[in-house]
Amino acid sequence: MTRSRLIVHADDFGETVEITRGILECVEAGIVTSTSILAGFPGASLALREAARRGREVSFGVHLNFCEGRPLTRGVTLRPEAAAQVEAVAAAGVEISHLDSHKHLHQLPVVADAVLRVARRFGIGRVRCTLEESFWTKGTGLAAGASRLVRRRLARRLLTAIEEGGFRTTARVFDVRELVAEGRRRERTALLRRPGSLSEMFCHPGTERADREKPGSCSRHDESRFLLSGEFRDLLREAEVDLVSWWEV
Repeated sequence: MTRSRLIVHADDFGETVEITRGILECVEAGIVTSTSILAGFPGASLALREAARRGREVSFGVHLNFCEGRPLTRGVTLRPEAAAQVEAVAAAGVEISHLDSHKHLHQLPVVADAVLRVARRFGIGRVRCTLEESFWTKGTGLAAGASRLVRRRLARRLLTAIEEGGFRTTARVFDVRELVAEGRRRERTALLRRPGSLSEMFCHPGTERADREKPGSCSRHDESRFLLSGEFRDLLREAEVDLVSWWEV
């Protein structure tokens, strides 16, 4: 049987120094195979240095930011800002594998158009599309299910634009928190196992200090501990998963 392929991708590389260190720990352990850089953030200098020296050891994308901190440009329109963020990463000597975005905002129609134009301008052939398999998950309420349905429709629209534009993306994307929340071993293995398919599991690792310095919607240190655990390695082995990067999309 054909084995499954999985990108373990860490968002927010460069957001803070401690978040960046947490991601690097997972990279060095061989678990995180891809990450995307937030240009202009407090940990960006460390992130860019590490990305430039590692080459294609893992894949490095640009985590486009349209919602937090200060823009790199005057922020008049989306496209110059997106281009400036890509230029900042490329100027540091980083080979850019793909584009994604902070809070998945590039799936909004107007933003998607700007991002795809920037990708074409810089010759970047891969763009994340966060198309969740279902708009309803166990334990969610009506509002959460409705929100997922809206995100799914936006993702389908982006997927069409990606395919029509000749860009590439993964077959599916899911959050590591879905894996952690599923307590049953069989279901965890089923979530990871997609024979012949290439999936992306995004995550948000960080050190314990990262959570204290910048609390967020997830526990970065808990995600790091899970990713580095023998339990996660066992799941990958049982599901017959090969870890790959965005360069294989």
